[in-house]
Amino acid sequence: MTTTTDCPTFVDLIARSSGTAPAADPFNSGARTLDVKAGPCRVMAIALDAGSGESDALDADTFVLVTDGAVRLSGADGTVDLAKGESAVIARGTPFSWEAQVPVSIIGMAYPDGEGGAAQIMAIDNDAVLNPSNPPSDEVLISERPSCRSNNHFLSADGQFSCGVWDSTPYTRKPIFFRHTELMHLLDGEIVFVDAAGTSATFRKGDTLIIEQGAEVSWDSQVDVGKIYATFKPAA
Repeated sequence: MTTTTDCPTFVDLIARSSGTAPAADPFNSGARTLDVKAGPCRVMAIALDAGSGESDALDADTFVLVTDGAVRLSGADGTVDLAKGESAVIARGTPFSWEAQVPVSIIGMAYPDGEGGAAQIMAIDNDAVLNPSNPPSDEVLISERPSCRSNNHFLSADGQFSCGVWDSTPYTRKPIFFRHTELMHLLDGEIVFVDAAGTSATFRKGDTLIIEQGAEVSWDSQVDVGKIYATFKPAA
């Protein structure tokens, strides 16, 4: 991984997760806000000590990704166990409790806009069955058209915040403008990004990053890539 913390387009969230400002914390544990451009979303670094706790109903649909350790989340609809590299969405209005046997590091992305949907804790299955999805448009592709697949596990009530898993065969495309923002955790493969200023970084399996809203970024993957995603895409 090329550690990138000061690039205004794609940001290594693990490297960025220290030395940040206090955040509204779904776990009441002293979360820190990460200074990234993510539209209305709050991106957070959350550190839990071994132990347990409870949280009132959240004010935002909140994606959580465990980057170290393991945690159990329990709500009225059941229990979700998350290990390193696993994620879930805690829908707004969902009270929950948590339990950890060891210290836990979490990257969170909270979407406060729109209306609430059903209260739930939705685990994102890294091995979910994937269905064909649209590849990049021919106008931006430099390589042959790839084969892309996805399984969208969660969609906010207003349709602007979505979370799930995706994979693709190799492809290369020109820079595109991101009117949206996407947090991704790579499950497989390697991607080289280059922004409009010529800054480049390589991210590999196990890395967690965000492409900021307003970025202009190319994509080059020479091997198959799989990822967990949390995306805010404005309707207009």
